[in-house]
Amino acid sequence: MGDKKILFLGLDAAMPDLIKKFVAEGNMPNTERLMNQGVFSRLETVFPPLTAAAWTAIVSGAGAGTNGVPSLMVKHKGEELDHWHTSFDRNEVLCETLWDVAKKRGKKTALINWPVTFPLGGITEDDGVQLAGALNPPFRYFYMPLWDCASSAVFSNQQLHCNQIPGRAVELEAKEAKGWSNMPKSYRIPKEFEITVPPTYIEGYKMQVLIYASTDAGYDRMLIAETKDGANAVTDIGLGEYGPWIIKNFKARDYQRDGRFRFQVLELAQDGSLFKLYQSSVNMAESYSVPASLTQEVEAVAGPFMEVDDPWAFMDGWMSSDLYLEQLGLHADWWGNATEYILRNKEWDLAFSWVGTIDHIEHVLYAGIEPKARVYDPQKADFCWDMIRQVYKQVDDNIGKILEAVNLDETYVVLISDHGMTHLDWNPYVKQHLKNADLLDYVLDLRSDDPSNLTINWEKTKCHPLEPCHAHIFINLKGRDPQGIVEPEDYERVQQEIIRALYDMKDPETGESVVALAITKEESGTLGIFEGPGYDRVGDVIYAWKPGYMSHPFIYRTAVKYRDGSKRVIPNPELYEPAVLCGNFTGVHLALPSLHDMHALLILAGPGVEKYERKYAAKIIDVAPTISKLLDMDVPSAAEGGILYDILDKINSKR
Repeated sequence: MGDKKILFLGLDAAMPDLIKKFVAEGNMPNTERLMNQGVFSRLETVFPPLTAAAWTAIVSGAGAGTNGVPSLMVKHKGEELDHWHTSFDRNEVLCETLWDVAKKRGKKTALINWPVTFPLGGITEDDGVQLAGALNPPFRYFYMPLWDCASSAVFSNQQLHCNQIPGRAVELEAKEAKGWSNMPKSYRIPKEFEITVPPTYIEGYKMQVLIYASTDAGYDRMLIAETKDGANAVTDIGLGEYGPWIIKNFKARDYQRDGRFRFQVLELAQDGSLFKLYQSSVNMAESYSVPASLTQEVEAVAGPFMEVDDPWAFMDGWMSSDLYLEQLGLHADWWGNATEYILRNKEWDLAFSWVGTIDHIEHVLYAGIEPKARVYDPQKADFCWDMIRQVYKQVDDNIGKILEAVNLDETYVVLISDHGMTHLDWNPYVKQHLKNADLLDYVLDLRSDDPSNLTINWEKTKCHPLEPCHAHIFINLKGRDPQGIVEPEDYERVQQEIIRALYDMKDPETGESVVALAITKEESGTLGIFEGPGYDRVGDVIYAWKPGYMSHPFIYRTAVKYRDGSKRVIPNPELYEPAVLCGNFTGVHLALPSLHDMHALLILAGPGVEKYERKYAAKIIDVAPTISKLLDMDVPSAAEGGILYDILDKINSKR
């Protein structure tokens, strides 16, 4: 078996039950092909069941206490409790991976958009090839620029929603165009407005937009230029059209890089009364591969790399569901085309390729297919099912494309996901709950709309959650933490205070506890978090939400208005933000990994593999040891999982 290749196809959040449903419907014929000749197993994921933590566990066989990736963020010992590092940085991984083991055997690896492999350098040209390294999830509560320079924006004469980072939705007025040269012919008086691209995050570029009528039917096109000279336009597009990619150099706090973006006209009334111009995310336009020349090769067949799709454009009402579905399809197609090209044209023994669009559509619409959800609406269920079904099909279409480049007599294919999904009803404001329990104190800048305008008063703060408030809470311990106030002898008492505060959080409508489990760090082995090299990064208290809940990391301002018309601004007194179907996330994966809906997926097909479905779920940390045994390689040195001999027996019996 040691001479065989292996291909991991990572489908973020692909759910076993949905895979079975869509296969039965005939919606996923390529996945069905693998199921009909391979092993099918549910997988119990790690805790917390989050992207970076789970994908790291898949390739290392180790959980958070060992692999060093405990959540969406990582806190290092000795740093301020509210200081964090992104968990998608490969340098945060503290243990050996499958490709580290393969390298020792002289085998070559292809990493294709695989999570937690940023920045480049984990694979050298001698080891194989690397293409990008995904950032997930797509929301920007805490902006984590890996490849993107900045997020998307919209420019309109309407006041549009902007649920993420103020300033992305820009309201402006179009006036009669003046001072232009080389204008295109217009059957109506041309209108103009000025924009800054991007309008937030980083220093942007001024651009001039001309609205004109190319026919006597009315306004139908937008011309965009850096000056009022139509001859130097960077884009000239009609309704629904994508403009060409535009490359500019962008300067931010900690980097300067070339970025690529494009425009799309989402709305333009013939009488000019309404318009909506969409600016895509600013994606990095420099090399994102090893070797550097691979970037250009891949873009010739797959187009430019786009780090994440934009569910907020859909949820905020900027773009239609059809356009968002089209955008998801573009991401899936890039994945399929890029993967196929590398498998056909590069030398590899192990390949790891990842796509995130299933996760993203489930985050947006999962409550729409879950009758237990607070926001479930039977009248919208068919729409939600169809959207999710189509995204699974987009991915399956590209699985078929990828399989054309693979010989299943020589290559094992591992189709795998990292976690499942549950519905989302409420977002508890965790920091406010901790404040009400006298465990955390803050000062809110009431003059600023910036969500990060919160200053922690460390002299009165006993604990602080690991951002964005998922799973881990750290005690502000004297002698360990820079501004520690909790005496070591009070450590256990404060742990219990935090646990009581977590269990005291009640659903605002039902009055039931929203936390499923809260335990001390010393009890974290209960959730598969053991005392390995990453144990210092584990919170002093660990907790899991019940299905229906996800932490909210911010404290917002709100205005109180009086009868005389006067008002004052105060901290938002709410303790929970409600989820809104098609308005914000309604799917989440923060519940206990043992729950049925939180299970991940494993399908293994290839030489000598017979059809077999495991009766019980395996552990996601069992995958790396099992694959190592299958390939006659050493098991990654820090692996905590075991070898699934029942699967190997099904393969060996046919060899």
